[in-house]
Amino acid sequence: MSIFYVIAGVRRVQRWLSPVYWGAAILIGVLLTTKMWNQLKKLYSTFYPEIAKRDSKKMILLIGLSWAAGSIIGWDVVPSIDWVGINADARLGVGFLSFIGLSLLGQWIAMSRGKGEYEMTPSFLFPFLAIPIAWNMGTGAILWAGFAVTTGFSLTILLYPYSAFKVIER
Repeated sequence: MSIFYVIAGVRRVQRWLSPVYWGAAILIGVLLTTKMWNQLKKLYSTFYPEIAKRDSKKMILLIGLSWAAGSIIGWDVVPSIDWVGINADARLGVGFLSFIGLSLLGQWIAMSRGKGEYEMTPSFLFPFLAIPIAWNMGTGAILWAGFAVTTGFSLTILLYPYSAFKVIER
C-alpha cells in the first residue's frame, strides 16, 4: 500500500484519487488477507483444531468494518482535531498512524480473537508506538510515519515464515 506515497511523491496526485486508491487497496487487502487466512487455517488446524471452526464470512465482515472505522478515524477525525500534533503535518502523520494501527488491531482481533496470530502484532504496535514522535514533529511527520508503518509490516512479514517453520518442525 505504500506505493501510493511513492507515486504521490514523484507526481502530483489528484485529491479524489486518494479515496479511490485506498478503497481499492482495502478491498484487495481484505481479499488477500482472507486467502492467506484460509491457508494458515489449514496449516494451523492440524495443531489447533478450534481454528477450523471459525466463520470466514463473519471474519471478512469484521475486517472490513475495522478498516472502515480506521479510515474514518485516521483520515477524517484525527486530522480535524486542532489540538492533535503541533501542526497540520503532524496531525496528518498521527492520523495515518492511527488509521493503520486501528485498522490492523481490529483485523488482528477479528482473525485471532486476541488469542493468537502474534506475528501480526508489530504491524499495529509500531504505528501506535510511533504516534508520540509524529505528534511532536514539525515537518516530515507523514513521511516518517510511512517508514514506521513499513517497519511494522516488515517485522510482521519476517515473523510469519518463522512461525510457519516452527509449526513444520513440530
